[in-house]
Amino acid sequence: MTNIVKPTVTEIVYDHILNNQAVVVDTVDASMSLDKLNIDSLEKISLAMDLEEHFEIDVSDQQIEAFVTVADIIDLIQLKLAAQPSVEELAEIQRSDIAQLELEAGDH
Repeated sequence: MTNIVKPTVTEIVYDHILNNQAVVVDTVDASMSLDKLNIDSLEKISLAMDLEEHFEIDVSDQQIEAFVTVADIIDLIQLKLAAQPSVEELAEIQRSDIAQLELEAGDH
């Protein structure tokens, strides 16, 4: 069985940037400014929407406006992903909710 290597957040962000038709470079690194990559405010919104969909996160307009470098985008996504509950945490919440509902149903 082969190991499937999942791309990192950084690699995914780089791919999305490089696939943007406004971007005129062949490589991207985290220190690059979005202005130098030819990513204006509309392109930032489009990029953010693509990344929101990919990572299943929400990014506010204020957060999008604050993007200056590629690192800003990567850092925000990593923060958002770290703040999401793990599968185990979600399962525990669900078990707790079921137990509470069973208790309430038994009271009636």
